[in-house]
Amino acid sequence: MGVRACCGGRAVNCAGTLDRLAGTFWERLRRDSSGLLGELLEIGPLDTAHAIGNPEPFTDFALQRGQERLVEARFRDAKGQAFTSFPSSWRGTVGDILQLSLQEDRERAFFVAAVNAVGKHLGWGEKTVHCKDSSPKLCGEKIGARLADELGAKGRVALVGYQPAILKGLTVSLSADRVCVTDLNPENIGRNVDGVIVLDGDNDLERAASWSDMALATGSTLTNGTIDVILKAFQGKRIVFFGTTIAVPAALLGFERLCFEAE
Repeated sequence: MGVRACCGGRAVNCAGTLDRLAGTFWERLRRDSSGLLGELLEIGPLDTAHAIGNPEPFTDFALQRGQERLVEARFRDAKGQAFTSFPSSWRGTVGDILQLSLQEDRERAFFVAAVNAVGKHLGWGEKTVHCKDSSPKLCGEKIGARLADELGAKGRVALVGYQPAILKGLTVSLSADRVCVTDLNPENIGRNVDGVIVLDGDNDLERAASWSDMALATGSTLTNGTIDVILKAFQGKRIVFFGTTIAVPAALLGFERLCFEAE
């Protein structure tokens, strides 16, 4: 089902977050920028060097280990990105992107990257390009410091989606006993990183939600199909997303987002 089919060409209250994004994107384009529908978009995967550079001292970002890739959409003067486990290329118009099915990871990544690129061009959002080299470490430190200040002396945070720089920033600023982390990658589950055991993102999510005061969740949940599970698990608690995948989508949907070093 494509975006227009989902939305029926009008504003609707779609059930899922991705459907709400599709509806909002389509309505904003139709209302304000319908002249862009025939303009070209190009999307392709980035290699590790172009996506994240050398983020020392960390060596286990998903991008470094080859478990995920960034696809980048280019539209006029803007770039937008999205994480995916199924990197590929796509070329077409803004109108064509609205016809994509959102049922598969690859198509969701194309669509979200396009939303980020078009939205960046139109001023709907910012920081749509992943940080590189020393910047991920700096971002993790800034996120840790911000949440330590906001959570006070006892607040606890669940990091949903293992990200080594952010986990380091959280454990330094809050201490390991106030942080838990969940991940879907079997290679990460059970690891002890910075004094925190990585929990199973499927089986331990509810436990993490009950234990914590807030969630700090990767924006790639938007493309891997788990964002609604996260929103339900942490219902009634503060949810903050991080990363470039959810840059413009967060702005369009009213989600809180932290991403200090992206471009």
